[in-house]
Amino acid sequence: MMAPGMDPMSGLGSNPTSPNDSTSGAGREIFNAQVAQLNSIRMSDARTFMSIVSGVSAGIGGTTGMGGAAVFGVCHVATGMGLMVLCGMDVKSYTGLSSWFSFLSQDIQKCGMSFMLFWTLFYGVVYLF
Repeated sequence: MMAPGMDPMSGLGSNPTSPNDSTSGAGREIFNAQVAQLNSIRMSDARTFMSIVSGVSAGIGGTTGMGGAAVFGVCHVATGMGLMVLCGMDVKSYTGLSSWFSFLSQDIQKCGMSFMLFWTLFYGVVYLF
């Protein structure tokens, strides 16, 4: 097994004298770190956008306290599950993360801050002013 990101054509990490060895690279898994980083950035952007949308809807809806936190939790998990479905439930080949829990909890702090900002902003605009 080769290390992630290693060129399969380099011949490193495999036995070059094996009879099943070929120079075509067929059957070898290739992990491209740049593509995984681009995928992570796009998924982060989708999560951030959905947290802003859920913050706006929670603020306009007038939810306060733990109800607002529940709105964020449900929307964050639903967005993560939607992204997992788009990945074909194989998040390791798209992002390099090995577990579904780490995928669902990714960017939770950043998205939580965006949610709080728009939740309080729209709650204040609609109900206080």
